[in-house]
Amino acid sequence: MKALRAIARNTALLLIVVYALLLLVYAPTLLRQVGGGESPYMDDVGEAQVTLNLWGTLHHSGYPLWTISGNLLVSALRAVGVAPELAPSLHSTLWQLVALGIFFALLRHLTDDPLTAALATFLLGLPRTIWFHAVVPEVYSLSLTFQIGLLAVALWRGIPIYRRVMLLALIGGLGVAHHRLIALLIPALFYAILPDVRAALQNQPRRAILTALAAFATGVAGFLPYLYLPLRAQAGALWVYGDPSAWAGFWEQFTGAEAGFLFSLPPDVAGVFENLGKTLSILWTELLILLIPSAAALLILPLFRRYGRLGVTLWLAFGAHLVWLIALHRVVMPEAVAMPMIAVLLLALGAAWARREPLDRYLSGIELTVVFALGLIGAGAPFVAALTSDPIGLRAIEAARRVPRDQGAPILMIPWGPRHAAVAFSVYVTGENADLRLVKHSADLAALSGEGALYTLRDTFYRFPLDWWRARLGAVHLSAPARDVVQIARVPQRAAAAEEVVAGVGLASARVCETEGGYLLDVQWAALRPPERDLSVFVHLLGVESDVPLAQGDSSAPVYGWYPTSLWTAGEAVRDHYWLPSAEGGRRLAFGLYWQAEDGSFESFKAREVALSEVQPCDSGE
Repeated sequence: MKALRAIARNTALLLIVVYALLLLVYAPTLLRQVGGGESPYMDDVGEAQVTLNLWGTLHHSGYPLWTISGNLLVSALRAVGVAPELAPSLHSTLWQLVALGIFFALLRHLTDDPLTAALATFLLGLPRTIWFHAVVPEVYSLSLTFQIGLLAVALWRGIPIYRRVMLLALIGGLGVAHHRLIALLIPALFYAILPDVRAALQNQPRRAILTALAAFATGVAGFLPYLYLPLRAQAGALWVYGDPSAWAGFWEQFTGAEAGFLFSLPPDVAGVFENLGKTLSILWTELLILLIPSAAALLILPLFRRYGRLGVTLWLAFGAHLVWLIALHRVVMPEAVAMPMIAVLLLALGAAWARREPLDRYLSGIELTVVFALGLIGAGAPFVAALTSDPIGLRAIEAARRVPRDQGAPILMIPWGPRHAAVAFSVYVTGENADLRLVKHSADLAALSGEGALYTLRDTFYRFPLDWWRARLGAVHLSAPARDVVQIARVPQRAAAAEEVVAGVGLASARVCETEGGYLLDVQWAALRPPERDLSVFVHLLGVESDVPLAQGDSSAPVYGWYPTSLWTAGEAVRDHYWLPSAEGGRRLAFGLYWQAEDGSFESFKAREVALSEVQPCDSGE
């Protein structure tokens, strides 16, 4: 017991142990590749990786302080050999450790119990959203640092009120400039310092007023980092979001006007309760069973004489975020808005737990922390690992590598989002696709189509179908010159001699090669005359004798289903690519065209059959 008591009082050692344990948990899930994915969690991660490697600017509302600190750290890390994919993630890890260190110091100060503070800090690092934002480049680890820092200054006993007000103004100004939702803490912070403010006004009213004016000026000065946006734009940075060099563009980013459509209140009472239910569900998902004792501690904390003002302060902090999520649940990622709520819950739990007798508090606290931690790690590890290992960004880069370079400098349009950011990383940071001209959906495609061959990726058509392209280019003809790549042309390619398969569509050429895990079919169709009907494509892997497919790569229409044959013009050539996985017993690859008759039956027309024994490996670029 004496040894336990000695360890429990060793503040520095306990914090080091907490950091070491959390880094062991975080390390396997650190984002070490180009970010990408369909999850909202990953929407901006790739953009952040590009921004922090290029001294660029980020989307609204700019987040200049986060960007500046990230650029500095990433530059230093890359100078000592850290990979450009990993360095931005370590920026978030650093801020997360700072936030947890402040949380530990605050709880240790409030309870005079370093072990309880260490246990609560360790648990705070494990909810899945907090974990996620410690291992990817996102702005919320810095937000959490500001939020916990403000609570620490407001609640720290012994700091003279004038110094406390100036610290709150400095941290608050920088914090609100970084992320506007940090202003939700204002009621809690004001309540925490209210007795000292009253005393100052009564005892030294002149000094109090001058301090308030100085604090206001200090808070406003926190927005000075926004000068970074126009300065980098005017300096010609490679990666600049919008046009912050012009006042209109700067103001749009500063105010976040682009996201204005998200600011809508629930339409009725049912909507209010729906948002409340979603918020409580988030807290349960983040904390699991730990939510119950944490919520109980928050509820009862104001009843303790020693912690009365602390309890009400935490109520106000928690309640302000709860009201926001009920009223404006979808304005920003609600899970990220809940991060300070989780910190408040665990701060309340730690303060309440510290009232127990030392022996019971230490032994039971360690045991319960182990149980809760194992539960949080078990729930969080698969979730975070799946996000940070999502291959969508890497696949977009691979597809970009396959864009043909034989028609001059190719122009690749990828809509703004994770795939665009991933390919931008390969263009501007690593340089592996530096010869591509990458543009987004807002570019003048009509003008660009006259400057070079225009391409996009197959998934683009889910957001921007053929009619969208026609509205910008007029006549549009599609072809798939490489796997997962689509060429968009205003003039159709002309077909070579072809043998008719069915309904005016012929086969001009076909090649099958073996690639990793399967086979790739490169086929060129030809419209011998205007096709008489819409045809689908079948690609089947077959055994020795049976025609029952072992694997299929069918498509509802050529060019990944996006270019129906009824749209083809006479003499037009349409190139197509199909991949299908290998399967045990596969000996033949057959492909052709088919349609579904009115009675539901299928009529198939084989174009060609290839023996797999004759197939050669694909070239490295395919």
